[in-house]
Amino acid sequence: MRLLTLLLLCITTLANAQLPEVNDYWLQAAPPNATVMAAYGTLENTSDKEIVLIDAYSPAFAMTMIHQSIVVDGVAKMIHQDEIAIKPNEKLVFKPGSYHIMLMQPKFKINKGDAIKINLIYKNGEKRVVQELWFPVEFR
Repeated sequence: MRLLTLLLLCITTLANAQLPEVNDYWLQAAPPNATVMAAYGTLENTSDKEIVLIDAYSPAFAMTMIHQSIVVDGVAKMIHQDEIAIKPNEKLVFKPGSYHIMLMQPKFKINKGDAIKINLIYKNGEKRVVQELWFPVEFR
């Protein structure tokens, strides 16, 4: 029984080690009637394998998408990202004017100081792995 418990603990630790470290994550506070918000943070792949972010979900919003903001010929555009690969020992930075998690149609009033759950979803072979985070709502 001890061996089985130890093996399960090792598998759980290994699975968790395949998720990136997420630092400085936050949700941009918005006016009370805003229908769109954005979330930011830094995902760091400290593993020796590529990690692929494929989606995000928040129960606080009707729709969530991952975008990259770019400027083409002087025109700003948001490009939907189906997946973003994070190479070993590299970082993916979500920041204003770049990658971000677009959150649309909030289901309730969200205020500065609240914390909103956002699940980051990764591809692991044929399986999906979810990383649950509570993003603080801030003005920056």
